[in-house]
Amino acid sequence: MAYKTIRSAAVMVALFLLIPAVLPAQQLNTVGVVNISQVYNSFYRDSQAVRDLERLRRQYQQEIDDRVRELETLRDRRFSAQEMGNTHRAEQLEDQIIEMQRFLEDLTARRRQQLNARQEQLLSDEFLRRMQNAIQYVAETEGYSLILRSDMEGLQWWSSEVDVSEKVLQRLIQISR
Repeated sequence: MAYKTIRSAAVMVALFLLIPAVLPAQQLNTVGVVNISQVYNSFYRDSQAVRDLERLRRQYQQEIDDRVRELETLRDRRFSAQEMGNTHRAEQLEDQIIEMQRFLEDLTARRRQQLNARQEQLLSDEFLRRMQNAIQYVAETEGYSLILRSDMEGLQWWSSEVDVSEKVLQRLIQISR
């Protein structure tokens, strides 16, 4: 009888010793991803500031496209001058082409910088704080232990099941009312 009691006690002690080892193994860390750009664009889709930014983006693109067409026209004229044997005119046009290419590169860089600055203004500290709070809320209520950005380099694949972008957007809309 004492043998059975000792054996039962040994089994109980072994179980108590194994429980801490088993519990952490069963705890799963859940990872989610959020596409900040998607949330931002969806949240501000109807805002005047975003519409103005998109209008400015189209305007700048049209300006660049116009300059590209001018460059193509200069190249066509240079080709025609070369075909007609007018090397002096072809050299003048080549100089204009080089100048236009430099101008176009500078214009493109300036416009990109201006658009980025405007977009940064829209991504104010207040919006980022609210978005971070929304991400934290979704993570805590849904049981995520880690949320990664899916719109940044580094993530190669993820299941749509871990994408919390829509939930973050809904939370932002909810707390903005």
